[in-house]
Amino acid sequence: MKLSLAELSLLIGVVYVALHLPLVIVPQRIQKLLKGFPRNFWIGAIFTAMALVWSAVEVNAMPLGNFIGDYKWLLWVLTPVVLVLILVFMNELLAPRALGGLLLLVANPVLSIQCLSASRATWLIAGLAYLWVIAGTMLVLSPYRFRHAVERCCATDNRCRLAGGVGVVVGCILMGLSFTVFNRPT
Repeated sequence: MKLSLAELSLLIGVVYVALHLPLVIVPQRIQKLLKGFPRNFWIGAIFTAMALVWSAVEVNAMPLGNFIGDYKWLLWVLTPVVLVLILVFMNELLAPRALGGLLLLVANPVLSIQCLSASRATWLIAGLAYLWVIAGTMLVLSPYRFRHAVERCCATDNRCRLAGGVGVVVGCILMGLSFTVFNRPT
C-alpha cells in the first residue's frame, strides 16, 4: 500500500499531535516517563526488536546480487540471535539507541513517498525526515543526549508545555498541508 504525500502528511501530523499533546496536558507525568525512558529495559527491548525486524525486511527487499541473495534467509536466523546479544551485552541506554534506529528507519519510506510527489512544498516533509535522520544518528551514537534534551525541554512544567505546544503546532501544520497544498491536483 503506497500512501500519497497528502496521506503521509496527515499521518505524520496526527502522530505528532498524539505524541506532543500529553506534554501540554499532563507535563508532570510525561516528565517522569521521559526521565525513566533511557533506562527502561522493556521499552528498549521492544524498540530494538522492531528496529531489527524492520532492518531485516529492508535488507531482504534489496537486490544484493545472486551470491548474497542466496543467503538472505540467514537474516531471519540472525535477527533473533542479534536481538539476544544486544539485550545481554548492550543494554545500557538501549531505549534511546533503539529510538534512534527507528528514527533512521522511518525516514526511508517518508523520503521515498516525498520524492515521488510533484508538489513544490515537498521540501517540508524531506526536511522533517532529515531532522529525524540527524536526531536518530545522535541518539544511536550518543544516547545520553536524550537525557540532556529532556532536561532542557522538560525542566519545568512550562517548558514541557512549550515543547509539547510546538509539537502540536507542527502536527497541525502538517495536517493542514495535507488538506490544502499536498492535496492539490498536479
